[in-house]
Amino acid sequence: MKDLKSIADLLHSSPKRQEITISEQKRNAYRRKQGYFTRNENTFDFIYLLKAWGEIVGEFMAKNSLPLRTNRKTLYVATKHQIFAAEMSFLIPEILKKIHERFPSFKDEVLAIKFVNNEFKLEDMAQAKQITPKKTKSRPKLHPYSPEYIAKKNNAAELFQDIEDEEVREILLKYYLS
Repeated sequence: MKDLKSIADLLHSSPKRQEITISEQKRNAYRRKQGYFTRNENTFDFIYLLKAWGEIVGEFMAKNSLPLRTNRKTLYVATKHQIFAAEMSFLIPEILKKIHERFPSFKDEVLAIKFVNNEFKLEDMAQAKQITPKKTKSRPKLHPYSPEYIAKKNNAAELFQDIEDEEVREILLKYYLS
């Protein structure tokens, strides 16, 4: 507390001398503690776990399951169906043993495994960067004075002539012509 200065001293100090306040020191220490890219130290190990999932649980189970996240010392795994979750629940001790052997940093972080049913496609996740939004084919709009539009309008008028309510008939015409 001896290094603390009053506000008057801070305002009247020379511009050459730079003072660091306690709040700035705390903020900088907090930022250093967080790290550059992530707050969780095991994030990169989790990425390697995703890559090695096929070796840990086998190729067939890897196609039907995917690790999602770790939370409170539990690894959450998404499965395509309950059958795969039930089958893998019998293998939890072996899976944990293989994870701990391969990734020692997860020894204290992953102590249990829970399964979540999720309909996912592994191929979609593998090609996530290559997926482009589907373009819906829109029909070219006809000009109101074109012969095709007039013929379509006459056809719609014949189809909906039995409808007595004007508002409903107009809505159906607009829907039919769009």
